[in-house]
Amino acid sequence: MYEITGIKVSRKPPALETISEYYFQGRNGENSLWVAKPEAVAFVQKNPNSTYVSGGGSTAYVEVVANGANPYLRTKPDGTTSDNLLSLPVYN
Repeated sequence: MYEITGIKVSRKPPALETISEYYFQGRNGENSLWVAKPEAVAFVQKNPNSTYVSGGGSTAYVEVVANGANPYLRTKPDGTTSDNLLSLPVYN
């Protein structure tokens, strides 16, 4: 199981479509690493409900948005934005 705890963006202001890398923090003994968007999308597609984001006491699983040739990740809707990918620290 991985928790995404940080993002890198290709340009600011950050938007879901501009996230270029995700920090996958291993929570069950997995290695923690930066994952480029294409590999992150492929991983989540192959392993649904294996990746999540936490914030403000809430947790949301991550899902893939098809978006034609440019798929990206987002958190599943849960009524709060505190566990949104765009709420995470942005690194350069």
